[in-house]
Amino acid sequence: MAVTLRTARQGDVDDIASIHVNSWKAAFTGRMPDNYIDSYTLQRRVAEWHQLLTSNTETVVVAELDSRVVGFLSFKMSQTHENAFELSKLYLCPTSYGKGVGSLLMHYFEKEVISHHVHQITLYVLDNNDAAIRFYTKHGFAFAEGAVSEEFEGEVIVDLLMIKHITT
Repeated sequence: MAVTLRTARQGDVDDIASIHVNSWKAAFTGRMPDNYIDSYTLQRRVAEWHQLLTSNTETVVVAELDSRVVGFLSFKMSQTHENAFELSKLYLCPTSYGKGVGSLLMHYFEKEVISHHVHQITLYVLDNNDAAIRFYTKHGFAFAEGAVSEEFEGEVIVDLLMIKHITT
């Protein structure tokens, strides 16, 4: 499997948005209210990613397999932690789960963090997303004190803070 990584371009917006919608449904069905998941439509995600790539507020990297985008991650400087990058998103085509694409993206990201002389990575993970928690733990992240929550139709959605300290 020859996966290549590159900086995302405007022409990737439809692929990124489609992966975002499909992976949300695969990862979060049964973990979040269905109406919440369904509110993030393809049209909404296309607009979100078009704006994000236009504004350059985050760095977005895509993973390609056979010239097809199969995953992506985005990151930015943390607003809440000094000398830290925040991993905003890391999503894969559900058909790419378990094939090492996520790890490849994570290793790329860690090299990027080191090249900027930054010493930690932060991220928020859904409190009941066991697969994501295992993935991030495998990559050296640990839970830290902090969480964000949102109420939707009477249900509370909780994202927990995880941090990885980078040593060079």
